[in-house]
Amino acid sequence: MAMAIAKGKTAALVLGPVTVLLAALPLTAQAAPRTETPRAAAQPVNAPRTETPRKESLPSESEWLADVAPVAASLQGYLEQRLAGAHSGEKPAVVLDIDNTSLATHYDRGKAIEAILKATDYAHAHGAAVLFASYRNADKADATTRELTSAGYTVDGLCLKPEGDSPGKAKVKLGCRKKYEAEGYTLVANVGNRSTDFEGGHYEKGFKLPDYDGQLS
Repeated sequence: MAMAIAKGKTAALVLGPVTVLLAALPLTAQAAPRTETPRAAAQPVNAPRTETPRKESLPSESEWLADVAPVAASLQGYLEQRLAGAHSGEKPAVVLDIDNTSLATHYDRGKAIEAILKATDYAHAHGAAVLFASYRNADKADATTRELTSAGYTVDGLCLKPEGDSPGKAKVKLGCRKKYEAEGYTLVANVGNRSTDFEGGHYEKGFKLPDYDGQLS
């Protein structure tokens, strides 16, 4: 399944290859206004389950990748449209979670999820930075950068959980997005697989990969 969230009146639910707009906007609307990155997001909308219900087990790798595919396709299509309309002086960027979003950590550690890698390659080739926000420990920064680049990713920025007491996953991820905004980036897309990857906004459109009710971290 996939979820897209934007500012104010715009709230969209990406369900496989179909986007259902949940606001009083024309059906042709595809993204939030581009003047600035939204400062707040609507509460996440729970999508109807698109995958076969499973109890206390995860799908096979091939089933998981089949569930990922429509989300990645929606991301690719959105980036093609959004980056074509980027205005002069804008610093567009895509921000991604790492484990089971960019890398197939549960199924094949260190290997890229090819459809997500393809989308980020397109983004980078068309002027967008590729940024990462993860709850991995800060002392893993060098190892994480090597893992991402070895898998084929461009790493224009990496933000990890700071040392010391943590405020929780959602606040760490939100802090990373705010940090990137302070560096001048417009976060046109936010990609993750847990609800905590999206809480608090500060991105234009979100793309949620399946986590099977929290079983896939």
